[in-house]
Amino acid sequence: MPKISVLMGVYLPGEETGPLQAAVGSILGQTYRDLELLVCPDGSSPAAMDLLERTAEEDPRLVLVQGDGKRTLPQKLNCCIARASGVYLARMDGDDRSLPQRLERQTAYLDSHPQVGFLGCNAALFDSGRGIYGQRVFPPAPTPEDFLFTMPFLHPALVFRREALEAAGGYSLSRWAVLCEDYDLLLRLYALGYRGENLQEKLFCYRVEPGDWKKRRMSHRFNEAVTRLLRFGQLGMLPRALPYVAKPLAVGLLPHGAVEKLKEWRAR
Repeated sequence: MPKISVLMGVYLPGEETGPLQAAVGSILGQTYRDLELLVCPDGSSPAAMDLLERTAEEDPRLVLVQGDGKRTLPQKLNCCIARASGVYLARMDGDDRSLPQRLERQTAYLDSHPQVGFLGCNAALFDSGRGIYGQRVFPPAPTPEDFLFTMPFLHPALVFRREALEAAGGYSLSRWAVLCEDYDLLLRLYALGYRGENLQEKLFCYRVEPGDWKKRRMSHRFNEAVTRLLRFGQLGMLPRALPYVAKPLAVGLLPHGAVEKLKEWRAR
């Protein structure tokens, strides 16, 4: 039984499998070897399935999880959680990269800090055109107040204690959590008394392509506003947090060019 189960939900309908191959390879190539990589690829292309099946034959630590037609990321991650055997449950996305010592460093920290419920790290930002172009630096020990303006963790770089995810009931399948399931989960964990920290090391490479902002529609921003209202209320942060409840809606009204410039400034 591996100590770490890495959870990956994949939806790759196209034929380009290079990013997925790099993501999977970055986990199977970790210096920490006592792991399993659980991948739920429902709805992906034959090319993606062929890559995953060939890799699983070469390295049995890669386990393909059947999601019975599940398409959303929370559904796929919950299927992986149900199959996981590790005491730590780590996240990974199918187009990012973990640096070789990521899981070794995170596991050692969680082993020696039993009060920490989940652990992230800092990250380099990259895209397919420029390579690495920026970074994300997170607070070492975020409090609920750090969630007011923005997310103080990088979801695919997190490692959770198994009991924390189980106490939260996994990822929400609510319509209000669509594209903010990570924000919803972490605030629920804080409400349950769990706390997270971030290693102040860049152990992760996070892909942010120039056109990614187009995927976030106003309906998704409305979902985030509802999630903020519910979870800030659960944490006893209302009414003082009400201005931040409306923040995603306000950002959605800004011109896309202005939002992109703000993101580039923040990355630098």
